[in-house]
Amino acid sequence: MKKYPILLPWLNFFYKKIIFQFLNKKNYKAYVFCSLNELSINSLIYALTKWIFCINKKKIYSCSKCQNCILIDKNIHPDLHIIQNNKKTNNIHIELIRDLAEIISLSSYKDVGKIIWIPYAKQLNISSSNALLKILEEPSDNIWFFIQCTNKNELLPTIYSRCQFWDIYPPNEKIGILWLKKKLQNNKIFQKKSIQTALRLCNNSPINAYQLLNNIIWKNRNILYTIFVSALEEDIMKLLSILNNKNILLYLNWIYLILLDVIKIHLNIDKKFLYNLDQIYFIDKISNLILIDKILLITKKILFYNNILLKINNINHELVLINLLLSIEKIYKYDK
Repeated sequence: MKKYPILLPWLNFFYKKIIFQFLNKKNYKAYVFCSLNELSINSLIYALTKWIFCINKKKIYSCSKCQNCILIDKNIHPDLHIIQNNKKTNNIHIELIRDLAEIISLSSYKDVGKIIWIPYAKQLNISSSNALLKILEEPSDNIWFFIQCTNKNELLPTIYSRCQFWDIYPPNEKIGILWLKKKLQNNKIFQKKSIQTALRLCNNSPINAYQLLNNIIWKNRNILYTIFVSALEEDIMKLLSILNNKNILLYLNWIYLILLDVIKIHLNIDKKFLYNLDQIYFIDKISNLILIDKILLITKKILFYNNILLKINNINHELVLINLLLSIEKIYKYDK
């Protein structure tokens, strides 16, 4: 598994709260970490694991020098058991969970304990979930479970009820901007508005925003909006060639979000609340081309066809896009 730097600034709060539980002997045997965004929960779990196994703890921090810390850093500690299949879409079979009974029964390395880490709760099927539940119902000393999910509904309610739940939310925008500026300090081309926009487009995930800003697709975003405005003014089918590719869902989302910004302009909402802070020119341009009632109808059409693309496998994307574009054209050109 990929390991991120320890610790990212927005994870410190969660780390300290959990460590203080251990120090106060009020810790749980099983923890669920839930996050919709890419916030590097892996690094939080690695940090907690290092502290638990560390022989020479420095209060709330691990020493990073003892044998246990070194083994964790190298991801080869014999008492850290990561339960997952190689592919995220595959199920964790019941045999993998049943094997935990034997793992738990064995003596731990240096007699500290064992950690069972399940990075993808959605890989648990009914059989493996029930097997896990049986283990959680009979907790062993010095055995801890760390389970990751994107939604608590990925877990059986009976499993969820036996764990301490941690909703890992994104940092506020100020923290995200500071982190991104530091990460991008060798690259002077990004202005604050671009960084803010990337954060907002990525649901305030600094990691996703960083990846977006360093991807060629970030430059393609300007091209998308240029073609979108031109398509509204001349021929809506100009959008077909740029939308019909592997980034179709992302591009549709970007068009949807800029239309939401146009709605905000029509409603005289302060521009500081826009998603696309770096695209005021295009937002104003679109607001002069389409009335708000028609924009609302267009956004509904985008959501409808986006849902089709998400739910129906092996559908012809080009045909879906043609239908969407013709629907949009009918709304802003002909509907009264």
